[in-house]
Parts: sequence; structure tokens; C-alpha cells
Amino acid sequence: MQQAAQIFGDRATEFTQDLGRVNSMMASLQTSWTGQASTNFNSAMDNWEKSFQVIINKLINMMDVMGVNTKDYVAAEDHAADSAKSFASTLPGV
Repeated sequence: MQQAAQIFGDRATEFTQDLGRVNSMMASLQTSWTGQASTNFNSAMDNWEKSFQVIINKLINMMDVMGVNTKDYVAAEDHAADSAKSFASTLPGV
């Protein structure tokens, strides 16, 4: 699970950087392109950006959930291992 959480985190970082590059290109394009086609394209790109940000946020959420689950799993495993040690020390012949 830790590996999956890391992959989600890596993709979220990569996608955030990609989104920044697209926004930079859009800003550059908007300085020289005007008119209705430009307005329509900008509106479509705004919608795309919002949708892409939702994907990034979902990846971050999944990473957080998996990280918490991983921590809980590791803590439960550590507790179980400690309990097993205490049982072993009290059992005769073990």
C-alpha cells in the first residue's frame, strides 16, 4: 500500500506540474489571440483545468487515505507482533 500511495503522490506531483505548464502556455497564448474563438477556447480550457484539478485532488485524497491505512496496518502489525512476543514469553517450553 505504501508503494501505491507513493505512485499516487508521484502522479499528483507530475500532473500539477503539467497543469502549471499548460497554464503558462495559455497565458502566453492569451496575450496575442483575441476574439470570439479565443474566448470560447479559453472557456473550454478553464473547464478542462477544473476537471483536471479534480483528478489531481482525487489522487491526493487516495494517497492520503492509503497512507493512513498503511500507518494503521503497520501499527496493528506491530501491536500483534508485540502481543505474540508476550505470549511466547509466558508459555512453558517456548
